[in-house]
Amino acid sequence: MIKLIVILFVILNLISCNIKTKVLDNSQSYFHKIKSTSYVGNYLTANYSIIRGDAYTASQILDKNLSSPKLLEIKFFSNLVSGNFNTANEVSKKLKIYGRNNKLYDLPQYILKIKNKDFRSSLEVFKNEKLFFNLDDLNNLIKFWIKEKENNKKHITKKYYINTSIHKLLILENFYNSDELIEIADLIYKKNSLNSHELLLLAGFYFRVDDFEKSKEIIRTKLPNQFDKVNIIDSFSNDHNIFIKIQKLNAILSSKVYNLINKDNSKINKSYSYQKILLEFSVFLEPNMDIAKYALAEIYNFEKTHETAIKLLDFISEKSFFSLAGNLKKLTIVKTIDTDEKYKSLLFKIVNLWPDNKLVLYRLANYYKLKSQFQISLNIYKKILDHYDSNDNDLFLYASNLDKIGKWKEARVLFLQLLKKNPQDTYTLNYISYKLALKNRELDLALDLIKRALVIDPDNGYFLDTLGWVEYKRNNYNSAVYFLEKSVSILPRSAEVIDHLGDCYFMLNRKKEAIFEWKKALKYETDKDIIQNIKAKIKKHEHLL
Repeated sequence: MIKLIVILFVILNLISCNIKTKVLDNSQSYFHKIKSTSYVGNYLTANYSIIRGDAYTASQILDKNLSSPKLLEIKFFSNLVSGNFNTANEVSKKLKIYGRNNKLYDLPQYILKIKNKDFRSSLEVFKNEKLFFNLDDLNNLIKFWIKEKENNKKHITKKYYINTSIHKLLILENFYNSDELIEIADLIYKKNSLNSHELLLLAGFYFRVDDFEKSKEIIRTKLPNQFDKVNIIDSFSNDHNIFIKIQKLNAILSSKVYNLINKDNSKINKSYSYQKILLEFSVFLEPNMDIAKYALAEIYNFEKTHETAIKLLDFISEKSFFSLAGNLKKLTIVKTIDTDEKYKSLLFKIVNLWPDNKLVLYRLANYYKLKSQFQISLNIYKKILDHYDSNDNDLFLYASNLDKIGKWKEARVLFLQLLKKNPQDTYTLNYISYKLALKNRELDLALDLIKRALVIDPDNGYFLDTLGWVEYKRNNYNSAVYFLEKSVSILPRSAEVIDHLGDCYFMLNRKKEAIFEWKKALKYETDKDIIQNIKAKIKKHEHLL
């Protein structure tokens, strides 16, 4: 009999769970004998889906009555990771009947009790066991809620001012007048460790105590630029804003569950399965927890399960304050997996919704830049410089577009201004050097600039290519080859670098090697004009060998 190889799921291994998956060995006759069975088909397909991070598909594959403990274990795990906690709970009951006992099987029960507001009972689920998933932090909030609910002496004492978190503040607001809690909120406001969701929760608190200026200040100065801050401020009083209402415990716990992912850097916290379970838990408790949906989409996108990532982002309402961030993330995903037309359609939809957002303008400018419509791109960067607190990067992008439309003299002045402000700006050093080499001008200056960049970043393949090309233009071909070969070793798929190396070989009369490099460059080049130029070089010289 062929022996099965046991593979432990990483996440379950980390928490001492005994859920196992098995992979068949290479025996052709054995596999042929069993491959038609539904058991093996379901097992291998579901197992493969989980390995590639797609627990949603695995849970759908096993969406039926099963009797095999092995398939039940996979069904439990896939439903737990994909947020189907009711199903996971039912499967865990069956597993216990089969004698499979593990504290992980009690997690869906714990989650469901909290969802159903059976808080006291939820504390009993893991009462006699050491908690995992940092659930002790969650239970402490539940205990705090119960204690304050039963507290007959409703007055704020100094103990509440010591290390009170945003979550405890929101719990207190359910039992005390909001005005009594302002000093506690002010202490929390001074902290810099709040995430975007918590900042909006705090802004909501100040809104409820009529401190509208502080509420606006949080939104304007503390939220990142992925948010449409003007719209958030203008619509903060609207009924669809979930942050203006006093938060109930499930919503508070949902926020805390999201935080558990970033609590420490242990191995378990780095597991995507662990993060997915917590994020699904967060959304399960509070369906409007859009920051958790966004984080889930990021994980699935990283795992290249792009369709699932997009679906999760689609669940973020257009009225949500996280809508802009979700759409920008969706745009990034579509750019990598879909047609240019779909990307264009989504981009302009976003532009119509947020025409003045800086991050949207960046995307729009880059779109026109890639289409070689440099004047339009330049105008957009000019708008950014004129209307926003712009930085050196904005000026760099504007200057590079000036260069693209043939205004090198103006661009050069701006680039040198950037270098005067920051002499260690390696990308500006490289840009000027490379442009001077292409124009065959001021080659001594070009050499000095790129050497300064390489002192700071000596193994940057692009910088080495620039140095090689500057030496090529200075007719120092042996030196140029040295740096270009080093650049190719770092950037083996860069058509531009390979093409440069071919040109250098040719100047050293190493024509076979030159043609070899040019042909290799064609494998990676996508620009039609550059492809034609390389082909022309090959055709011109190949017959002379």
